[in-house]
Amino acid sequence: MGIYATAIFNARNYGKVQKGELGRLGAATAQTTNLINAGSNSSIDFVRNASNGVLNGVDDVGKAMGVANAASKVTNFASKAVNPLLCVASGIRVLNDDDQYSALVEETAAMGTMFASEKLYKTLVANPVTQNDIKTTTKWAGEIAETLSDFSKNLKGKNKYLGKALCIAADLGLVAVSIASFDLGKKVGKKLTGRDEQEQQDFYTSQMSGVNYMS
Repeated sequence: MGIYATAIFNARNYGKVQKGELGRLGAATAQTTNLINAGSNSSIDFVRNASNGVLNGVDDVGKAMGVANAASKVTNFASKAVNPLLCVASGIRVLNDDDQYSALVEETAAMGTMFASEKLYKTLVANPVTQNDIKTTTKWAGEIAETLSDFSKNLKGKNKYLGKALCIAADLGLVAVSIASFDLGKKVGKKLTGRDEQEQQDFYTSQMSGVNYMS
């Protein structure tokens, strides 16, 4: 995941925390660590220097505590912890729901659809464009990824700014796919539990209650 997608996901997680969804705090913290790590490779001097300063500080603290390569260990843990922490936040939403069975179905559908869509997008688009490692289990996916990777390399060779724009577009696309697939999965879950009809009925009732029949 690139720095732009990481920054957007980080902002969204903290936004949800500020709105009262404290279960997102763990994921937000892990994303902040990922953002700092991504920033250490940024082409922007200020961002790169600031991020490396933080990571060096973590290494210094680690050395004082007898832990070698502390920054690397923290960033590796954070990169693997985001999705499990998002699942924890989802579980907390289920526990806080009055109808926990329906919430479990809806959250499972939403998270499952989101994770599957993100993985597919990264395999076919994001990783080939950003030249990250591509791991595929099917021949057709590998062919698509390889074609897009070659196209990206050629574009970057011709114009570095076009290559950069393509990487940014891939990051923004990942965010869009993640949000859209989560919402789609949630809607499917609500269809399965019947709570979509209940929400529509509640909305209709609330609208009708505000109608002034004497006007």
